[in-house]
Amino acid sequence: MADLPADVRDRYRQLAEARRWPPETEAAFLRTAAWYRAVDEGPGTRHYYERTDEEGLAEQGTRWLWEAVIVNGAITAVKQIEMPLHGPIRRYCWRWLEDDINGLTDQPLVPDEDRLHPITREAFYQAWDKRSIG
Repeated sequence: MADLPADVRDRYRQLAEARRWPPETEAAFLRTAAWYRAVDEGPGTRHYYERTDEEGLAEQGTRWLWEAVIVNGAITAVKQIEMPLHGPIRRYCWRWLEDDINGLTDQPLVPDEDRLHPITREAFYQAWDKRSIG
């Protein structure tokens, strides 16, 4: 994938080796990363959301934040932050789609159903810029 920076291609090559992916799986992962990059770098209006885990889906009190763009009528996350009460903050985007803990959601965000609350761009990037993994 010539349209992805070398460090990103290397990251996914290492992930493929660690997970023993066949070449076609690695290629699909690279295509997915390139698609998310195109959406992220595209002109779409940004929307920002937050959700706090109150049901115990993860560590109770974990916060998730998203930067999203509407793609074909669906609210599509292009950046995601996972902020547990204890442990490292994790960031996901086209450069780092997933790790062994979690990953950028591939499902459309549905604010009412998912109990998401709108937040400001500033609130999102204050969390994004904190030292984290990903």
